[in-house]
Formats: sequence, structure tokens, C-alpha cells
Amino acid sequence: MNAGMRKYDFPLRKLIDRLACMENNLADRSHERNDVTGLLNDLESDRAGLAQRLREPRWFAPALGAIAAFYISTPALPEAFDRGYVLTSLIITSILLALAYQRVTGIKLLRFRVREGALFAMAIVVTLFFFSVSLGLAAGEVPWWIIASAVVGFLSVTGLTLLGAASMRERVRNVS
Repeated sequence: MNAGMRKYDFPLRKLIDRLACMENNLADRSHERNDVTGLLNDLESDRAGLAQRLREPRWFAPALGAIAAFYISTPALPEAFDRGYVLTSLIITSILLALAYQRVTGIKLLRFRVREGALFAMAIVVTLFFFSVSLGLAAGEVPWWIIASAVVGFLSVTGLTLLGAASMRERVRNVS
């Protein structure tokens, strides 16, 4: 039994000696504490600068709202118009818009957390909902009401995008 105690006694003794040495070193190195404080302050200012950069592109949310509104209003286009080309153009424009946002801010939009992902999914669902309303309005031969559907879709997607950007800013600001 004594041999078993010695087996575990050595690492424990080594750990206690190491912790005592660390405690003594901390008392002698107050200048290192100041360095650490300076590094933490630099980190906080970098975090604040990054959160500020997320705020810069004011064009992003209205641009996504406009793309959604244009998509919602496509049922009002004449039958002779190539809707597939319009939808493909809107998708490509959305991708280019996300790349422009990344270039301006340096932040990839694909790094969503749960809240941002839910807001993004809600924006897609809202767009699809108002698109189906527009299809119903076009089938009911009241195409002028599609404008109202597109305006409400624009406002909804713009608002959801602003909420998502605010959520990303808060996440960056509160990183620990």
C-alpha cells in the first residue's frame, strides 16, 4: 500500500512545487501584469473596431430587400418575359452582394450562429410566402396588388437583415 502511495505522490508533489513557483513568479512580475492589461485593452479596441466595421455598409439590408421585392414581383412580368433568366440573375446578384459585403467588412456571412441562421431562414420563408401571394394575385387577375406584396416583402427582408447584422455585431462585441 505504501508503494501505491509513492506512485501518485511524486506527480502530486511535482504539481505543488510548480504551483508554488508560479505563485512566487507572479509576485515578482508586476510589469508583465501591465503588459497583459495592455494586450487585453488592445483586444477590446480591436473587437470594438470590428463591430464598427460590421455597421458600415448601410446599403446591404436595403439591397437584399430590393432583391427579395423584385423576386416577389416577378409574377407581374408578362408571359413572354424569360422569368428563369430573371431568377438566375437575382441569385447571382445576391451572391455578388454577399461577396461585396465580405470585401467591405472582412466578415464572411456564412459564419452564422443559431440566431442569425434563424433570421436568414425567416427572410427566405417571408420571401417565398409573399412570392406565393403574388402568384395568387396574378392568377386572380389583380396584378396591381403585387406591388403591395413586394413592398411588404421588401420591408420584412430589410428588417430581418438589419436584425441579423445587429446580432452579428453583438456577438463580435461580446466575444469572451
